[in-house]
Amino acid sequence: MRNRQVTRGVRTGGRSARVREAILEAAVAELTHAGYSALSMEAIAARAGVNKTTVYRRWATLDDLLVDALTEWSVEAVRVPDTGSIETDLLALGRDLADLLNGGVGRQVTAMVLTAGLRSERLGEATRRYFDHQAARARPVVTRAIERAELPADCDAGQLLSTFRAPLFYRLVTTGDPIDDELIQRAAAVALIAARAGLV
Repeated sequence: MRNRQVTRGVRTGGRSARVREAILEAAVAELTHAGYSALSMEAIAARAGVNKTTVYRRWATLDDLLVDALTEWSVEAVRVPDTGSIETDLLALGRDLADLLNGGVGRQVTAMVLTAGLRSERLGEATRRYFDHQAARARPVVTRAIERAELPADCDAGQLLSTFRAPLFYRLVTTGDPIDDELIQRAAAVALIAARAGLV
């Protein structure tokens, strides 16, 4: 989450940015360590080395904090590839996603998403915002493929990406087995067949 910028020789952000970064990193660490059910603003504040009021000034709820923390974490974990081909772009995207989901944080995120709607309407909305953000980041992969005439002009980027990712999440949910390269390649092939047939 280290994305501070330097403008005209002066580092932007300062202490406030460092505090925010520490809190977001602490939230991800606590989620991995304790799981969502045991997560608390107090524990996150303690891990970040700040007072809990500092956390509450920035985020009204734990769910809002989690969405911001996971969004920043996944931006670093999952790149938006530009390999020059939709096939290899999807494979690169899938491999980064597999690295993310096969790890401790990814497992906790998957578990949290599965029960989000049952836990609270607010958490359900928060997780939807998280995945909407991830889908928006990956849309250029499909847009570039359309421009290269690799996909139909009316291809729905969101539907294609959902079709591609669904088998990866399904494996984690149903068996808990790691996502491997064979599954990624198969998911990419199926998604592209569907897109080129006008089904997504």
